Amino acid sequence: MGLTAPHIVSISGLHMVLAAGTFFWLARALLALAPSLALLWPVKKIAAIAAMLGASVYCVFSGSDVATVRSLIMTLVMFGAILADRPALSIRNLSISALIVLAREPEALLGPSFQMSFGAVAAMMSLVPLMQRARPEAGPRTLADQALRWAGQGIVGLMATTLVASLATAPFAAYHFQTLNPYGLIGNALALPLVSFVVMPSAVLGVLAYPFGLDGPVWQVMGWAVARVLEVSALVDGIAGSTVVVPALGIGALGLLSLALLIVTLPASALRWLALLPAGMGVAFAAAPGRFDIYVDREGTGAAIRGSDGRLTFVGRPSAFVMEQWLRADGDGRAADDAGLRQDARCDAAGCVVAAKAGRHVAFVQDLSAFEEDCRRAAVVIARLDAPETCGAVLVLDRDALAARGATAIRLGEAEIEIRSVRKGRELLPWNGPVASAGKKKDGARPARPVPEQDLPGEEISSGEPD
Repeated sequence: MGLTAPHIVSISGLHMVLAAGTFFWLARALLALAPSLALLWPVKKIAAIAAMLGASVYCVFSGSDVATVRSLIMTLVMFGAILADRPALSIRNLSISALIVLAREPEALLGPSFQMSFGAVAAMMSLVPLMQRARPEAGPRTLADQALRWAGQGIVGLMATTLVASLATAPFAAYHFQTLNPYGLIGNALALPLVSFVVMPSAVLGVLAYPFGLDGPVWQVMGWAVARVLEVSALVDGIAGSTVVVPALGIGALGLLSLALLIVTLPASALRWLALLPAGMGVAFAAAPGRFDIYVDREGTGAAIRGSDGRLTFVGRPSAFVMEQWLRADGDGRAADDAGLRQDARCDAAGCVVAAKAGRHVAFVQDLSAFEEDCRRAAVVIARLDAPETCGAVLVLDRDALAARGATAIRLGEAEIEIRSVRKGRELLPWNGPVASAGKKKDGARPARPVPEQDLPGEEISSGEPD
């Protein structure tokens, strides 16, 4: 669903509902013009069939991508409920839609599109009973009073649904994208009326008028409205703090916040208040994420090391994409081309050394001549080369070790080192234990050439990119 201004122009569940709703309203209104048809035929069900056909055609013409097909399934199930004389908006129908989607593509369960779409719809369905509570009438109203009341209810409903959907999808956005959009409420409040009342109706009218050659003025109106939506998007996106980079949520925090969403959605009683417990725990875990201290790419071409100031310092030559992912996961808003990303690394032609927390040092070796010095004085040695068997560092990630582990993240604890890698999962290594390396040289291999000590803090070494 479109939750922020920058996202509202995409083909999404919002557009699918608007398109299907437009077909449904037009068909029902046209059939109601004939009294005989309105009295003798099931007009509402005929309109539901027209909406299902129109939504299917819209899906085909929009490209039939995964998100659009998922939205189509949800829409068809809800209009199918009308044919079966069931409420269109219900958790039962949402559950049927989820089962159909997962039967078609089971892997979608772990993707952000499925989680955010169904999470937003489920949260808004839990809001519907609150918004539909009967309110006592204050007596006869004039036409102006009725119009003002309708406009006020529309604005309140738009803001309430946007706020609820934003809160429901925030944990998934933080987990998958490490970003939050605090001004999404403003963007949607400004852009959604244009999309709902101008863009989508114009699209339907343009298609209907096209065979008669009367579609030109309709497309002009639609183009004007789309231009205003884009201007609103740019305006909101230009506000300072419109996109907030946050640390990636842990599995525990995401699971607790997802449980809170389920508790809010499923019970139809005061038991919903129990959702505050897992929600509070999830927010507490999210506020204190367990960040890693070292990130190493799968081939050892680069690494990110947390310096003594708590921010990541980059060594080697990781790709800009990898750097951006590491920064996002750490909640760091700096860009991949920021010159300050390397200023805390002490580098020379043989490699780099970064002072990590608790006075420990991490060495990134780029030449065989640096092994003797770095293996003797650094706690962690990272290299794309084969380290000598005599390397005395607590943890050695050389070529063979990285080949066995893949991309690796390391947390430097007080008593042990936690290693998480793609291929080996989680490993624990005590500081006073044996050297951990999957890449030992064979007996008789030539050891690294010793060189004068020249690459540790306290000595005259240049900072920045190695030669």
